[in-house]
Amino acid sequence: MISAEQELEKSGIKVICPINTININEIATYVSHLLCSKFPDFNLDYNDMFTRISRMNMYIADMPLGMSDACYFYRNENLYFRKGLSFDEIKKLSFHEIVHHFQEVKDSNGILHKLGLCSYLRVKSYGLALNEASVQLMSSFAIGEKLDTVTYYGITFPTNSPSYYPLLCNLIKQIGYLTGFSTLFESTFFSDNAFFDKFKFLFGEKNAFKIQQNFDKLLYIEEKIINLNNKIQTKDMSYLKFKNTTDTINKYKNQIKKTFLDTQNLILTSYFDARANEISTANEIYEFRKTLYSYSNLIGKADNYTFFNDYYINIMIKIDKKYEDIIEHRNMPVVVKKSKLSLILNSLKKIFIGGSAEYQDSSNEY
Repeated sequence: MISAEQELEKSGIKVICPINTININEIATYVSHLLCSKFPDFNLDYNDMFTRISRMNMYIADMPLGMSDACYFYRNENLYFRKGLSFDEIKKLSFHEIVHHFQEVKDSNGILHKLGLCSYLRVKSYGLALNEASVQLMSSFAIGEKLDTVTYYGITFPTNSPSYYPLLCNLIKQIGYLTGFSTLFESTFFSDNAFFDKFKFLFGEKNAFKIQQNFDKLLYIEEKIINLNNKIQTKDMSYLKFKNTTDTINKYKNQIKKTFLDTQNLILTSYFDARANEISTANEIYEFRKTLYSYSNLIGKADNYTFFNDYYINIMIKIDKKYEDIIEHRNMPVVVKKSKLSLILNSLKKIFIGGSAEYQDSSNEY
């Protein structure tokens, strides 16, 4: 097995200088305060957090193009930051990487077995992208990133992290809204199975694993694009080589767009189809409509993307019929009964021309 230093060098990370103790202590103060104040349900001890973080080694380093501006290296439990960053930028980036430090589950030989939502079996990892997305969403919430609407790969979507894992953060927020953010974040930090058990229960085991695979696929394809862009910027290429490379990049971009929308559609249908089938009361119908309406504010959209609109109409017709059956079964008089078409058009009007915040849920603050 190669040493940690050899693996670091293989990754292209070259240490320039250590970060001094005073600055490390300031980082430890900053991250400890955020962890304890923003995630009170974790029941963390501030002094313990500060002590553990302040004992970490942190460095300024040369890092390859395309690599994140900060990196936690589990083999030696050190943090590395790209040269040229301001200290404020370093502090904000440190939150994400320090969460990785607390996520680690190793065996007696120091072999990593679990990192938050990611499991390692021999040389293969499962759920790496799901974990990165959740940690970044936690980080964005903790440091106070504002929600922004961005467009990447032909998809326009809201995200709390426009600069780091924006697509994955959008999708994990869709999932967290449906499973509950507290369960998502606690499992991410403490590396337990509570979130994934709930994920499988609410979405179906097959769908949950497919969504997890699609997250990893998105991360893998984006890394391919980064590597090809680096080649274009750093190597002299013939016109034919350049064209082939750019054509490959465009092919990957189309794959990202398709995978994102397919994943979003699977999240939507696997959750709401199951909930619709379970409905048995008028109150559950109200909650279903409220949840679906709020969910519409989270999705990504693209030219010629009509899946959500079509699904919304069809599921509302199904729910409307279920409501009529419940009322008829209970012999309850209906004072004002709007037609199915009227209900659908009113709902769509609210969604697609802005609408009121009638069904806004406080959990969307993440």
